[in-house]
Amino acid sequence: MRFDGLDLNLLVALEALIEERHVSAAARRIHLSQPAVTGALKRLREYFEDELLVQRGRRMFLTPKAEALAEPVRKALLHIRGEITRAGSFDPATTARHFVIAASDYAYTTLLADVIVKAATLAPAVTFEIIPPSEQANERFDRAEIDLLLTVDKLALPDHTFVELWRDDEVIISWKGAGFTKIDKETFLSCGHAIATFGPERRPSVADYYIDKSGWKRRVEVQLLEFGGLCQVIVGTQRLATMHRRYAHHFAKLYPIQLHETWEPFPDLVEGVQWHTVRDSDPGLQWLTEQLQLAAKELSPH
Repeated sequence: MRFDGLDLNLLVALEALIEERHVSAAARRIHLSQPAVTGALKRLREYFEDELLVQRGRRMFLTPKAEALAEPVRKALLHIRGEITRAGSFDPATTARHFVIAASDYAYTTLLADVIVKAATLAPAVTFEIIPPSEQANERFDRAEIDLLLTVDKLALPDHTFVELWRDDEVIISWKGAGFTKIDKETFLSCGHAIATFGPERRPSVADYYIDKSGWKRRVEVQLLEFGGLCQVIVGTQRLATMHRRYAHHFAKLYPIQLHETWEPFPDLVEGVQWHTVRDSDPGLQWLTEQLQLAAKELSPH
């Protein structure tokens, strides 16, 4: 589609080039080949009669024209993604829609998977793409490229509505054969630990953040990318891990692990859902959020 002689598809490439300042990185971000993005940059330069990005040594820098275009392009694409491409009604029984959701393995297993199963009946033409939480996912959310973000309240993004779905607390898990009957603070700090961190930034879990903030020093023997692998590196050892209670009960059905109360109350986890403010009137997201809320009400008590 062209507007005043400009192929509007080029705006997507321009946004990526401005933010990444690297042709290969921009190509990866918008899922195009490097030659395709190089060609898009050539056409953009011709249209705006400006170099837009200039090479200096190994780095590329924005020209004043590109810097001036950055915010208008961002706002234009945000408006298109949020209010134009999602405009219209949503009938779950017939509408074809692809939802992109950022969620941890905990949120997926605890709630989201059941909603996706139910959607196969309620909305047979709807498809889902689940991606892990990360700073990159947050950036995509800010560009309205992600439909929903399932996250804890402490990591919720500012300026966007956060709707609480459920609460959970923390427990300590060990191998049943390890012989622990009760985990006090001294035992907890003297044992080896397995922890889960998230995204390329290796962000800590809510419990691990609290432990570190409290100044408690542990010996971390294993560091994983998600909660799902913790049990496998605990069984057969004296290691401990801290996990959300609902998830620990889930894994207790699969592995010989034992749940222990923390020696003092750790902060509760508050899990919720967010969407970009430009999607406030999106009927598809309203329907999907309602499904999440209904499923959360059916969660069994601790």
